[in-house]
Amino acid sequence: MIKSLWMIPLVAFLPFGLVEAKPLNLDQVADDANWLMHVDFDSARASSIGSFMMDELESKSEAIERMAEVKASYGVDPEGFSGLTMFGSGEHKKGTAIMSGGLDSERMIAFARKNETFETIRVGKNEIHSLNQDKRHPMAFAAIKNGVFVAGPDADYVRQGIKLAKGKGASHGPIALLGNLRQIVDDPGIIAYVDVAKASAHHDLDRHGMGMAKKVKSMGMVVGEADGLLKMVAIVVAEDEATAAQMEGMANGMMAMAALGKGSKHRLADLMKSQSVTRAGNILTLQIGLAIDVIEDHIEKEMRKRI
Repeated sequence: MIKSLWMIPLVAFLPFGLVEAKPLNLDQVADDANWLMHVDFDSARASSIGSFMMDELESKSEAIERMAEVKASYGVDPEGFSGLTMFGSGEHKKGTAIMSGGLDSERMIAFARKNETFETIRVGKNEIHSLNQDKRHPMAFAAIKNGVFVAGPDADYVRQGIKLAKGKGASHGPIALLGNLRQIVDDPGIIAYVDVAKASAHHDLDRHGMGMAKKVKSMGMVVGEADGLLKMVAIVVAEDEATAAQMEGMANGMMAMAALGKGSKHRLADLMKSQSVTRAGNILTLQIGLAIDVIEDHIEKEMRKRI
């Protein structure tokens, strides 16, 4: 069974049964969220890398058998994963997740019932199930309509998530930085954002950490295929233009070191096809483009080891 579980994140990105893509919907993010991350499994599976991985798995009967075992035992079907949105204020272990597709509610609940701390309460038309509420890693979840699951550390977080999933909660407004990221990668598999100034207020940072938090207002990241490459892009909004200029110098230094490494490490030269650092006022943008064929070659070798 352990061998089967490692395949969940792998198969989640494969192009099984493609349905309408689930891009980030800020209507499902709380208005007081200071960080968020969204995984669009449909987009990832439709990518060149996802298609390649699918072809590899189809040729391995043992892989298909393992995934069937996970589905039967835990009610987890990575082939059906569609979208996952996570968000929170920045407080440690306090966040909400809204997942669409790929989870069998009956089997998930039956498996959770095996935990001696399992509890259920009814909130309106929905049941919220809780585990380990008086322990180190508490969690709660609820299955609602259309294959959507909502999870959080306790019933209150799940209750808020249910309202958001149904379009009835107080949701987040537009975030300009996310729009800037999508201009570079218009159909991302992963997109994330953090309001550093607000999120850091929930942490007891040391002097170094506090200094860094004061220098950065917000930042975002996106991963997806664009221009024939797998692109990883980060945008940092600094406190001011002078701070952004300092960060630009540091980023250019790191990129220069990577470029030097290409001369002695041919594998790195084959993989890293593009890199850039640009700045407009207090906004810094870093981009790295990776060769898809090299990534596919690595995936093929790893799958050969594990399956």
